[in-house]
Amino acid sequence: MKIAIIGGGTAGFIAAAHLTKYFPAFELYHIFDPNIPTIGVGEGTTPFFRYWLQDITNLKDAELAQRCFLTRKFGIKFENWGTQYQQFFHHFYPIRSDYAYHISADKLVELLADYVSATHIHKRVVEIESDGVVGNIKFGDDTNLEVDFAIDARGLPKSLGPEHIELNLIPTNAALIRRGPAIEDGKIDLTIDQCSFQYQSATRAIARPHGWIFTIPLTTRTSYGYIYNHNISSISDVRADFDQFLNAEGVHCTASERQLTFPNFACRTFFDGAVFRIGNAALFLEPLEATAIVWILSYMKSFSRWPLRKLLVSYVLQGRKKSRLNENNFRRFNASLLNGVLKTAIFVGWHYGMGSAFDSEFWRFAKGNFQTELQKLENSPLLAEFDQYCQAALALPHPFKNHDQFSIVSEKDDNIDDRKGFASFPAPSFAEVGCGIGCLSKKF
Repeated sequence: MKIAIIGGGTAGFIAAAHLTKYFPAFELYHIFDPNIPTIGVGEGTTPFFRYWLQDITNLKDAELAQRCFLTRKFGIKFENWGTQYQQFFHHFYPIRSDYAYHISADKLVELLADYVSATHIHKRVVEIESDGVVGNIKFGDDTNLEVDFAIDARGLPKSLGPEHIELNLIPTNAALIRRGPAIEDGKIDLTIDQCSFQYQSATRAIARPHGWIFTIPLTTRTSYGYIYNHNISSISDVRADFDQFLNAEGVHCTASERQLTFPNFACRTFFDGAVFRIGNAALFLEPLEATAIVWILSYMKSFSRWPLRKLLVSYVLQGRKKSRLNENNFRRFNASLLNGVLKTAIFVGWHYGMGSAFDSEFWRFAKGNFQTELQKLENSPLLAEFDQYCQAALALPHPFKNHDQFSIVSEKDDNIDDRKGFASFPAPSFAEVGCGIGCLSKKF
């Protein structure tokens, strides 16, 4: 059975390494034009990625740090979000024992290349055709390759069309990215409700007048990004506030910077029976909760369960030819994937729902936009489930006032089981974010 992965970025190499490891019987092709630049998504991750990467490479943290400049990430420190607390922390669970990685996207691709066994084709792909059974990959030199499955990881679409759903709960659509020196002491201090905490390393998400700034510490540098809405704020205003923030932090960044614009979107159909879209070709959400790599892995694991594992026996081991898949199966498959993306959009959009410490045009828009878009989901099963998780969060000890008890309770399997989470967010996440922004605090 022939499977082709099209794309030389993070998603493409994750997919190629995943299939090499778990489906060595397949005839694998990895296709990309090395002259096409990638945007390098996913320098912040979640523990889900750490488990996968260790399984793929069998490397320990120290070895991975040398290869990919990684540091440990114990969660996200939010600053100036909402109006209840000046700062709060969104942990991984169990608190303080589970962690993720901050990792260089470029170095990650170089690492994963060592764990890919495939026929490499370095050509420009101009089109991927599908009849629902076979994928036909057309190249710029007028040649083609027919495969049983084509995994499309070519990045963001040039424009959105009827085949896409805009995720309007998210109020940002642009980023200004800079690089600074490594932070010598990456420890994160946090004081909330007169309690002080210190973390070895964490992502910072700092609300600012035009949006918010992330800081991602690596061993050799620190990534800084200003996430904003280019329809509201000019690049000159964003650049000036970015400079002000970095000067206050005592950070001197390199002269170069990158400007990116992005849509928050998802495909209506991820898989048609022959072509499967992953990564930025499938969806994009702003990086507030570091979900980019989560979704790449989640989609590949779902695709592994069905149809690949099912077909491994019938088509590869028994030599049968691939036929059209059951249409009801891939309708359910697509619905499940889309459902997860929509849930994530609600959870990420919720962060903006109480505004911030800044009464600016962006934050007035962001707060009002979330309420407006949420009302459009009235009577939706997704909104009902969101409310259920808010209620489940209220049943937990207060995450800040009763932090020790909250830490103990949040370790229970029923509270952190990914299968029972709202997408990848369990009830303790709702408690920490909801209380942090001031949405749930009055109910405790």
